[in-house]
Amino acid sequence: MPSTQNYDGTIIITISVESIDSLVRDGLVVGFFADEKPPRGLCGFVDWRLNGLISRYMSQGTIRGTFMEKVLITPDRRIPTPKLLLVGLGESSALSYDDLYRVGRTIAETLSGIHCSEGAFDIPSPYRCGLNVPEMTQAMISGFADGVLDAASGSDSQAVSILGDDSYRDEITLGINQFKVNVKHHIKVVIHEG
Repeated sequence: MPSTQNYDGTIIITISVESIDSLVRDGLVVGFFADEKPPRGLCGFVDWRLNGLISRYMSQGTIRGTFMEKVLITPDRRIPTPKLLLVGLGESSALSYDDLYRVGRTIAETLSGIHCSEGAFDIPSPYRCGLNVPEMTQAMISGFADGVLDAASGSDSQAVSILGDDSYRDEITLGINQFKVNVKHHIKVVIHEG
């Protein structure tokens, strides 16, 4: 569970199924698996928008999708978000809830480090990694909250949009609500449906 060190603010969570074409945030974070070439899911869509840039980097071995690999890309107006962060998730069959917690924490710390106070990240599809969506969501949000707590520097709020397919939106909501119950005495969490 997140600690409460020096953070008296609010985490504003928006559950969103909007297209990245209309998603305007300081930073967009997409996960990608080492064993998905070309990338699938949201990363695959972003790759398509970037004319196969991510696929080319993967085929050249420039990026691999190894666990916790981070790549910052400036999308050059092909998507409305000015900063695109790719986070490697390793092999899809090896992904765990603890791994997702670490990914969430890294997302918060990295977004803070690149001066993004409003970001968005996706929850991996359960069909790609075989994990439970509410638990994946709770793990990533818990890690994100701990990362925000560690990176807090006078900010009184942090906004994040959780992206996922509409087919498992209710499961994402369930995971976020469970996170909210777990931290109700420590962090103010505001949830918006977008």
